[in-house]
Amino acid sequence: MSQTYIDNFCFCSSIGEFLATDKKTFLAAMEENYPFVTPFRLSGAQIAAWADEYDVLQEQLYKCVNKDRAYGRLSILFEYVLWDFDNENGVRPDVLILSKERIGIIEFKTRPIGEQDHKYITSQAKKYRHRLLHNHDESKGMKLSVCAVSTSMKDYYEILGHVRCISPDRFEDVRESLMGRHPQPHEDVYRWIASDYHFEKSYNEDTERSLKR
Repeated sequence: MSQTYIDNFCFCSSIGEFLATDKKTFLAAMEENYPFVTPFRLSGAQIAAWADEYDVLQEQLYKCVNKDRAYGRLSILFEYVLWDFDNENGVRPDVLILSKERIGIIEFKTRPIGEQDHKYITSQAKKYRHRLLHNHDESKGMKLSVCAVSTSMKDYYEILGHVRCISPDRFEDVRESLMGRHPQPHEDVYRWIASDYHFEKSYNEDTERSLKR
């Protein structure tokens, strides 16, 4: 299966560099690189969602860096494309934060998170976890945490399987799980991005589908 978009992304920098990037420059980079992560046409709703993500992360990551400047040295990637069995275009976490020993994935929702979202959120998290910790060579042995953020909710915190679901004002509750208590930067983020994937000899699409049950 040919997956043209694997290892591509829309934006990658240190958290400190992201915080120093104005919204117009950020959105321009996201729009410019979008054709490299998907064959689908860019929509106004997607641009609005990125603007929402930018606002939340600028506020919350600034607080993290203000607490410990070391957080500013961690890497942040937007729309990084992972290999996938079921989708030749791969799968893209909204945001990925990379440190020396930890991967933090953040998925954003513009509407409130309800019961109708639980199955999708947990199955996506399971896919990210398996794809990175089992198949992505550079991620094996690392810790991984997944967080879902509803930008339209307040004072919300819920755990669904391995996923912490929050409103933006509860970001402090997931800071350590996403980025660690004593953050250290990854030694080579671009080596991590270009990692090879390996699969067990017995691993096939039926095995992949069984993960969703």
